[in-house]
Amino acid sequence: MSFTLRQASLIAGTFATVALVAPAQAQDEAKTMFQTRYAELRAGMEARDAAAIGKVMAPEYQVTDIRGETRNGSEMMQRMAQMAARAPDPSRKVETKVLSATIAGDSATVEQQLVASGKRTGDDGEEHTMDMVMTSTDTWAKRGDAWMLVKSVQTGMTVKRDGEVFFSEGKQG
Repeated sequence: MSFTLRQASLIAGTFATVALVAPAQAQDEAKTMFQTRYAELRAGMEARDAAAIGKVMAPEYQVTDIRGETRNGSEMMQRMAQMAARAPDPSRKVETKVLSATIAGDSATVEQQLVASGKRTGDDGEEHTMDMVMTSTDTWAKRGDAWMLVKSVQTGMTVKRDGEVFFSEGKQG
């Protein structure tokens, strides 16, 4: 079978388009899927439901904070319980956004951003508006049919009080 130069160019162009579009579609599908997994994790955390959290967070989960300190999942859960003991903040908002997601076999790397805000009484006795933006690189592993969060490394954090930055380190989201 022979092709004219024009036909060969059209075929090559079609393959090039598919080669460019397919990875972008795969990236979008991965981002959507991991966005759903983060939402499931957040719902479990908000409900303080260890079983729901365990469906997303691997037993060996570790988080390394912006200062380089590493904690395991149970230590993180203890900190969450301490924070939950505080008076509830009806103005509190937390949103996780998947910035990128790359799957390689049974492993995935996800760049995510967490944005949180709320009110808090300061040492001065006054109520303050607190805002935080935290970015991390997370590692997920496929276990059976489910993707499990195994590691998070914070890459940036900015905390504002009443609109003024009082802590900022690392990559800014």
